Amino acid sequence: MPKKTKKGGKGKGKGKGKKGKKGSKDASKKFSDGALAQANTRLWESRLVATENARQEFREEAKRLALENESLQKNMHVSERDTIEVITYLKKEDQTKEDLISKLQKQLKDTRRESRKEKQQIIEDFTERFHQLEQALTDKTEEVKMMQSELKLVKEFRRKRGQMQKELDEIKEEMFLTNKEHQGQLQRMEHKFFEEKIRLQQEASQKIAELAERAHTEAISNLDETTRSVYKENVRLTEALNYHVKEADELRAEKDKLLKENSQIKGDRELQDQLIQEKVISSKKQKKQINELQEKVQSLETSLSHVVKEFEREQKSGQQMAGIEAQSSKVEIAKLMRTVDMQTKEMNKVKKLAKTILDQRTEMEQFFLDSLEMVKKEIVVNQAKYLRDAAVAYQKKMLDAHAGKKNHPRIRTFNQADNSTNSVYADLKAAETWSGLGTKLDISELTWEQRERILRLLFAKMNGAKTTQRPVLDLKPTGTQRRPQVSVPNKHMSTLAIEAPPESDEADQTFLTQAELDPSTQLPAVHQSSSIVAM
Repeated sequence: MPKKTKKGGKGKGKGKGKKGKKGSKDASKKFSDGALAQANTRLWESRLVATENARQEFREEAKRLALENESLQKNMHVSERDTIEVITYLKKEDQTKEDLISKLQKQLKDTRRESRKEKQQIIEDFTERFHQLEQALTDKTEEVKMMQSELKLVKEFRRKRGQMQKELDEIKEEMFLTNKEHQGQLQRMEHKFFEEKIRLQQEASQKIAELAERAHTEAISNLDETTRSVYKENVRLTEALNYHVKEADELRAEKDKLLKENSQIKGDRELQDQLIQEKVISSKKQKKQINELQEKVQSLETSLSHVVKEFEREQKSGQQMAGIEAQSSKVEIAKLMRTVDMQTKEMNKVKKLAKTILDQRTEMEQFFLDSLEMVKKEIVVNQAKYLRDAAVAYQKKMLDAHAGKKNHPRIRTFNQADNSTNSVYADLKAAETWSGLGTKLDISELTWEQRERILRLLFAKMNGAKTTQRPVLDLKPTGTQRRPQVSVPNKHMSTLAIEAPPESDEADQTFLTQAELDPSTQLPAVHQSSSIVAM
């Protein structure tokens, strides 16, 4: 508040004297302040103009940089798309060449197998024909040997025929002499038998007469002695009679035996006559057969010579054909080997190209792995920061409500409880959802969890995984969905168009070699025309 001044003459007069001096000073001061204000105004106007010019330049520079950035993004998008197309084309070419190599290798194996089969079949055919010819030659040789043996027997028989005829004549003469001698001997024995029989009968009659006379005489002289002697004599005569009867039986048996021998000799003679006749007939037949066999041997020798010549000619022709086929097989094998060498060289080139592509792909995979690892770390950091910020905000709201400044907030849990309706972890899970997203969006508008899934999907698409697309869920963003604001860690930019990727609950199943894609869990289609940060 302004201070009040006391009224008085003294004071008033004195005040007027000083007021004139003060007025001049105030006027000069006001003049200097006005000049200073004008100078300051001109200075600030010049500064404002410079600032406006600088701002305009900055706007133009920012617009130029934005246009250049957009052109670079488009170029990078085209380059990435070309890279993906080149990799896809090279993979297709590699697969085509591998299929062609496997097909050619299979054809080569089939050709070799067919060649071996044909060669084996030719060898078996010629071997079989050779064995057949050898068997035929062996059979003909056996027939010739048999004919030669028969011819030898015929020649031997012809050579021995005179001797056999002579022996046969001698046998005939000997049989005739033997038969004649046998007849004479038989007649002599019969004559002797009759003479002996007559002599014995005469002797027996004479002895009987003598004995009767002697017995009569002795009976007359001595009747007792006569009786004894008659008895003894009777015994002796009985024995003599028995002896003579036995001798007569033996002679009769000998006669029967001689008759049997005679009949047997007659039968043998007849048999010998028949044998001689048969031998004569067989000799005539054998002579005829010998002539026929000689003619047959000559014809067989002629045919055998023809067969041998034919066999030798066929053997030579077969050897020539086998040589020609072996030569052609060698030429074919050489051609196939050259083809295999060319295919091997081409396959080596393809392998080198595939190795180069694989190295480049490995670098890209490593780049994606590093990006994914960085995104995981960002997810962990942002989730921890969100938990801390949510706890601080909840405590601040509770303090304000306790002070009576605001109403009490809803009860919120900060642990992973299944029955909680307002949990912080539900917000973290909501960051992974794809609701409320349009058909075109910027990668900077996505959460880190969604970026992680996009990276996984992008790498799965590069690996050739087949995914299906389902309609985009047209939902508004929820209040719990929160996107953390972070700085760009890398200046490399790229553009992409992605179709429904499969979700995966496991954090490390990024590549096709690590996990299988589940077609039942998919992301909505994301078509991005602006840039994304290559993390």
